[in-house]
Amino acid sequence: MQTNAICKSRFRRGFSLPTKQFRQRTTLVLWMLLLCLQMNAQSITQTVTLKGANLSIEQVFASVKKQTGYHIAGNKDVLKMAKPITVDVKNMGLRSFLELIFRDQPLTWEISNKNIFIAKKPITTTNVTPVSTPGVLLPGRVLDEKGAAIPGVTVNVKGTTAIAITNEAGYFNIPSKSEEVTLVFSAIGFESQELRFNPGVALNTVALKVKVQQLSAVVIGNYNTGYQVLSKERATGAFGKPDMEVVKKRTATMDIITRLEGLVPGIQIQGGQTSTNRNGNGVSTQKSVIRGIGSVNLTSDPLYVVNGVIVTDFASINPDDIEDITVLKDAAAAAIWGARAANGVIVVTTKSGNKNQRLSVSYSGFINYAGKPYYGPVRMMNSAEYIQSAKEIFDPISQSYASRIWGTIAPHDQILYDEYLGKITHDQATRSLDSLASINNEGQIRDLWMRGAYTTNHTASISGGNNAYSFYGSLGYTGVTSAIPGETNNSYKLNFSQNANIGQRLRISLNTSLINTVSSRKNAITIGNDFLPYQLFRDAEGNNLSMNYLTGYTDSIRNDYASRSKINLDYVPLDEFNYGHGTSNLMHINITANASLKIWKGLSFAGSYGYQKSPGTVKSYSDNKTIDIRKSIVGLTVAPTTADIPKYYYPTTGGAYTTANNEQRSWTVRNQLIYEAKPRQGKDNLAVQFGLEANEQYNYSSSTTVLGYNEKMGTYAVLDYAALQNGIPGTVTGYGYLFSSPLSIQSTTARFKSSFALASYTFDQKYSVDASWRRDQSNQFGNDVSTQNKPIWSVGAKWQLGREEFMKSIKWLNDLGLRATYGITGNSPYLGAATTVDKLQIISASTSGATQGSMIAGDAYTLNSPANGKLTWENTTNLNIGADFLLLKGRIGGSANWYSRTTTDMIGTIPVNPFTGLSSATGNIGKMTNRGIELSLRTVNIQTEKVQWSTAFIFSYNNNKLVSFTAMNPILNTASYRLGGNILAGYTMKPLFAYQYAGLDNMGDPQIYVNDKSTITKQRSVAKINDVIYMGTTQPKYTGSISSNVAYKGLSLMTNFVFSGGNVMRMPTNTFYTGVLASRPNFQNANYPVYFLDRWKKPGDEQITNIPAFVTNESLSYTRRDVDYFIRGDVNVVKADYLKLRDVTLSYTLPATAVQFLKLQSLSIYCQASNFLIWTANGKIDPDLRIGQGKHGYALGVNVNF
Repeated sequence: MQTNAICKSRFRRGFSLPTKQFRQRTTLVLWMLLLCLQMNAQSITQTVTLKGANLSIEQVFASVKKQTGYHIAGNKDVLKMAKPITVDVKNMGLRSFLELIFRDQPLTWEISNKNIFIAKKPITTTNVTPVSTPGVLLPGRVLDEKGAAIPGVTVNVKGTTAIAITNEAGYFNIPSKSEEVTLVFSAIGFESQELRFNPGVALNTVALKVKVQQLSAVVIGNYNTGYQVLSKERATGAFGKPDMEVVKKRTATMDIITRLEGLVPGIQIQGGQTSTNRNGNGVSTQKSVIRGIGSVNLTSDPLYVVNGVIVTDFASINPDDIEDITVLKDAAAAAIWGARAANGVIVVTTKSGNKNQRLSVSYSGFINYAGKPYYGPVRMMNSAEYIQSAKEIFDPISQSYASRIWGTIAPHDQILYDEYLGKITHDQATRSLDSLASINNEGQIRDLWMRGAYTTNHTASISGGNNAYSFYGSLGYTGVTSAIPGETNNSYKLNFSQNANIGQRLRISLNTSLINTVSSRKNAITIGNDFLPYQLFRDAEGNNLSMNYLTGYTDSIRNDYASRSKINLDYVPLDEFNYGHGTSNLMHINITANASLKIWKGLSFAGSYGYQKSPGTVKSYSDNKTIDIRKSIVGLTVAPTTADIPKYYYPTTGGAYTTANNEQRSWTVRNQLIYEAKPRQGKDNLAVQFGLEANEQYNYSSSTTVLGYNEKMGTYAVLDYAALQNGIPGTVTGYGYLFSSPLSIQSTTARFKSSFALASYTFDQKYSVDASWRRDQSNQFGNDVSTQNKPIWSVGAKWQLGREEFMKSIKWLNDLGLRATYGITGNSPYLGAATTVDKLQIISASTSGATQGSMIAGDAYTLNSPANGKLTWENTTNLNIGADFLLLKGRIGGSANWYSRTTTDMIGTIPVNPFTGLSSATGNIGKMTNRGIELSLRTVNIQTEKVQWSTAFIFSYNNNKLVSFTAMNPILNTASYRLGGNILAGYTMKPLFAYQYAGLDNMGDPQIYVNDKSTITKQRSVAKINDVIYMGTTQPKYTGSISSNVAYKGLSLMTNFVFSGGNVMRMPTNTFYTGVLASRPNFQNANYPVYFLDRWKKPGDEQITNIPAFVTNESLSYTRRDVDYFIRGDVNVVKADYLKLRDVTLSYTLPATAVQFLKLQSLSIYCQASNFLIWTANGKIDPDLRIGQGKHGYALGVNVNF
């Protein structure tokens, strides 16, 4: 019994599941595996049809490649040995065909990884060409970079005629006079390599690199939609593929989306935002949009797919485990994903083992240093400038001391007030102010409250396989040390992928991914460069300094509250650091099973089954020593009357302890039948799919807060929360409330049931057509039949113009394909927008006005939204016209696209019958358009045996317009509404309006033009909607990148410039022109930019400055002017175009001799610098740099294959 108790305790501390849950989930996994074993299918038998007499082996294999996609690999001299071939076969299996044509040839063959390796038949049992001089046999093996054997490789002893050919397992034995020799390895499709033979090892092993010959070898040939893999030649849709070498080496972030910046046309990263809109709390994937903003109220994020299954967050994927990324952009590419794919789809495929691959172990790791936070290019006032400004604007009449005793009075103001009230002399005040003016606290802020941020990442992987089973597994660790002291973030990652062939017909795979992220923090304070420049946190003796004025109470009020409540209200920020802490523990579990089963003659069954779970717990504790809790105690304390002890309604011991639990669960089941054939003797390709799919996503969150919590004992105070929320009269502060709720629970469930079909046909390998159809039914739609049965579909066509006979005379044109697609995609409503019953919302008693003895007895209910059974997904029609081209023998290649997206039935507010009790409800209304172009261009500029230089250019342009939307309330159709950045029909989704600034008058007040610039005024609230002008959009209209990769032997220099533009921004502008300096009790907004010194001070200054005068009297300032005329004036709107070096990477791959000496397969090291060489159109502000982040990044990494 005791042993069981110990085991339970250990389970509770970790993430292990309770016994019942563990059995349930184990049963689920076993059920999925059993289902895969019984049902699924993927690969189709390759067949060959060929008729001809005296054909060369090159002609035969050109036809084989065209029909099957298999490539030939072998030494050119070996291929010359082949005899002419006469053959007449129809739909013969590939292996049978090869056995037939090689029956009387002096050659042998082997199939591996879509390659047919050709080698000379062995002359001896060692595959050796005899030499006349006896000597020794040198054994070895040849592999590729992934560890798979390469047959047919020619091995030569340098300087001799001795030759050997590797067998099907990659082994060779070659005779030599001596062991002190150099071996030369050569094979078609691989780089030639030399290796100094090492007699000290049992088996010399060499890894050959795939030869990068032409640009066509760089452009990825296949696209993965999550449902099928399409060849580039047959794909009609608009797809995007990033350069995976750049993706893998971008170390500034572990976020996959951020790593895609500038690598795929049409995708735009939304800096500093995460995609929680669709996917719920806890999602950390960077927000992005594909081909423009697609909705007003719904998400514009793309759909995330991993290994064919929808996921809510890419945070569950280790970037080092990614094999391939495909971005689906138009209807033909994305429509198959249904009512959630209007904004595009990002499909990630993770690594897996290869058949007949020897055991391979790899390691990759890096450290990235981002430095301390950067707080903008505008310098703030130093202490001397600050004190001088404070003296200039000090006005004890309009800002009397008595009027400020309930607020913050900073030290410099206290000195000025003391002098004014006669408490100190002028000389004393001057000395005190001069002392403050001589202090610079920047060093203490950066040393005490900041640190250099850095990230470390390590991934060790192992892979291997034989003919029936292959696997890939990895262990990873990521440690993030933020710029805030006391914060830690550690992620532990496990990934294991398995593939098994059961007989000739059944193939199953199982991928399991686990990521555990644990973070912790202290009660640190975020301090920028806008705090008081003279305030130190620690004195010369190392004592922490108090800042009682930041409590929001003057000394007299603070002392009074402390005396009556018996609670100390001194505030020492550095002491607070250890008075609180927080932790979070988040687990991502992702299990995906796939199976494929060959049924009969091109007919197969395929299935995908996924399960994801993300449980997480966030805990925070604030001790009663923190100033916030001490102030809460005072606010709920009744001072003693006769007794000496006050009555405390808030616990005075322990602290506030909050536990938040979040959990996401989702599952997917997809079954489909696939038929593939090659009609007309292999000249055409036919593929048809039909399937059913179901998935569910469940989100749960709860939050519990207890007061008076004792961390050691685990006890807490029992309180009357209802009474505290209703309020306690007669407290020290007058009347006290407890605004927090002890418990909050929320859960949502989204279900989809779908049927779908795909069909494609390619005629004569030149003309392709395809179509897709899908119907989604969901609890996120209304229950009306018309909403549940709306189809989503697409059609597309492609013409391989470059393969026409009349185009072959154009020698500089190697390939040209024209394509067009049209279709409909959808954007699903948010959960709860469509309900079959009226939706109620609970209002707490304190909010509803319920008090003891009132007519309202507790919580109240209000109608949140009436039922709308006809609500449906937003409908987007997509038209795409594109071209793919390859020029100058593959040295120039790329693609171009023009698209038009029109979204209708957008979710918005519609008027309803007043008898419902509401004037409006959620419905489908409005129209939006997105039109644009995309260009991707790649060039191979230099390509020699030692030097290679390639470049890439990516450009995207998007024009977004909200054509119509919910009818605007006339009350809201004002100039101030437009200035607030709200959406407005007829403009882009992120419009920016501004006043027409007319400078300052002779009192230093800002003025604007009105009435078509016929009038200049400073009067408040006179501007009409026509008096504010449209300056542009804050959303970039064009984005792109310019990349270069120069390689010399083992050295490689890769640079990536990114650019963005066509948008505008407001300059960071001081908004403080009235009142007093540092009037707020916090660590922000106490200091101001240095151009505050250039404000209007006397008549005539309006000729030399645009910055308004400072008016101490807030009432006077409000009645005589509006400083927003300057703050939101066109004078402060600038272009947001920029170009910057996002990253530059220098890498070095060790030569074969060095790798052999180290007993490794390969080794490369690299260093990287990011965010340099910035150019901005405004010449001042970097629109891309977010305040509080490091300005530059530096990284060092290594990749090793053992």
